Amino acid sequence: MFLHNQVGTGKGRTSFRLFSFLLLTTVILATLIPIFPALVIRDTETNRLVWSSQIADDGTFAIRWTHSINRTPVVETYRVQNGQIILSELTFQDYGIGMETQLADDEQLISENGLFRIVNMHRAYPALHLFIGQVRANHTLLFSGREIPLADVDNPGAAVTIRVEKRSILQAIGGY
Repeated sequence: MFLHNQVGTGKGRTSFRLFSFLLLTTVILATLIPIFPALVIRDTETNRLVWSSQIADDGTFAIRWTHSINRTPVVETYRVQNGQIILSELTFQDYGIGMETQLADDEQLISENGLFRIVNMHRAYPALHLFIGQVRANHTLLFSGREIPLADVDNPGAAVTIRVEKRSILQAIGGY
């Protein structure tokens, strides 16, 4: 009598198949499902992504620009909180057209070292919309110790939208 021993059957093979299926499903979902917050800049007209980087909740960034009238730098400091962009501080040398003239509750105006600072700000925005300066504004994103001129990420004069988006690994790798 010939005994035939079947190889690769039984509980071990079924467990391996189940494990492989679950692992593959997890990898696919992790690459497709938006899981981490990122600060993104999109061209407003085309919605094309022009820049992005991962940012933690409570992460900070700033936008520095030159005031068109008094030609001095202005720095707007923001904090990310629950997907919102919170203006937390404004620093400038001279008052000019378009500068804050009234303080909200709890905000303070401090004058030190030749600068004015409005601190304790908590102004929430779902997104920031701006036109990249063409002449002297020199809009610059200050992020993670880097200075990123916005004219390098999109054309001067272009309208851009800055917001926090949940991004997947695939989106981060693919750049869309």
